[in-house]
This record gives sequence, structure tokens and C-alpha cells, in this order.
Amino acid sequence: MCCGDELEAMLPDMAERLEPMIGKAISPFALASIADVDWDADYSPWPSNELPGRAMAGGADALLKVIEGPLLTAARERLGDVASLGILGYSLGGLFALYAASRADSPFEYAASVSGALWYEGFVEYAADAPFPRLRRAYVSLGRREAKAARGPMGRSAAASETVYGMLSARLGADNVAFEWNNGNHFFEVPQRVAKSVAYLCGLQ
Repeated sequence: MCCGDELEAMLPDMAERLEPMIGKAISPFALASIADVDWDADYSPWPSNELPGRAMAGGADALLKVIEGPLLTAARERLGDVASLGILGYSLGGLFALYAASRADSPFEYAASVSGALWYEGFVEYAADAPFPRLRRAYVSLGRREAKAARGPMGRSAAASETVYGMLSARLGADNVAFEWNNGNHFFEVPQRVAKSVAYLCGLQ
């Protein structure tokens, strides 16, 4: 889960939404997160100066080395054999999640972009040619008001999200990809939005 350092505050609301669904899970699942991230630097796939005053340093590959190395090693030590892996994120973390699943050596079979920054400079073009080698199921969401209110590069949110959803649907089949419009702006009911993505990826709905 790539939601920055705010995940702990989200957990109560997420748990409230997910608890009634847990019995529908096909198999047990666990959620893990990494804290102490710099949203702009660590979640951005390559450098960009498109947003004035924002340090989009392109540190995604460095963060993925930590996630796919020490983090997953520690998770497997605690959980035993892990049958499959997914990655999800909110905002720039949603961009990061789809980027993580897109690379040729990606281990992720499931990915979700929750109100993701898919407007990021060059991402739609990159995604069109990216391999997404193991991806089996994907989820994309966006808030209705965030799509309407955004200006500048973020004004591409709706078009970019719908385009990426279409690409993934063509690759994986419509039954394996979901696009969901949520109420509110970018910051409205974030824990509930993240919980929806967990429910979809884990087959709880």
C-alpha cells in the first residue's frame, strides 16, 4: 500500500468498510506499507518540472528496490509463502503502483490507482508500450469533483485515467479491470476509496 505516512490514520475507516466483506475472501490476504516516503520524489517514475515548485525527482525505481527487497523479504518471513502480490496507491502513490506493475521484471499481479496522478507527464504514452508482464487484475478510480476542478497538468486527470483504464481493459479483459467514479474532490473519503480498491483486488465485492 503506497499511501505515504497517512496510512495509520486511514486504518480505522478502512477496517470498518472491509470487515463485513472479509468472509468473502477467496484466500487469506495481508496488507503491508512502507512509511517515511517523500511523495513527490519517491513516487514519481522519472523527473518532471511540469508542476512549479514541486520536486518530482523520479525516485520510483529506488523505492521499488526497497519494497521488492527488504520489505517483501520481511513480509515473507512473517507470513510464510505468499502466493501472489499486489500493489495499490493513492494520488502519486497510485501512479507509482501502476508504474511498479508495468516494468518488465515486476512481481505484481494486482494493481490499483486510487485517485492516481495518471496525468503525470509522459505516463499515458509510457503505459501504452509498457509490458505489465504479470498483471491480472487492476483498479482505477477518480473523484468527480477532482476531475472537474483540476487545473494545469492535473486537468488531464479524467482523460488520463480513462485512457489507462481502456488500455488495461484491452490487455486484461473488461472483467478484470474496474474504473470507479467516487464522490467529492481529491481529499474526500480517502480511506473509503482505498478500501474499495482493496476489496476489488482481493475479490471481496
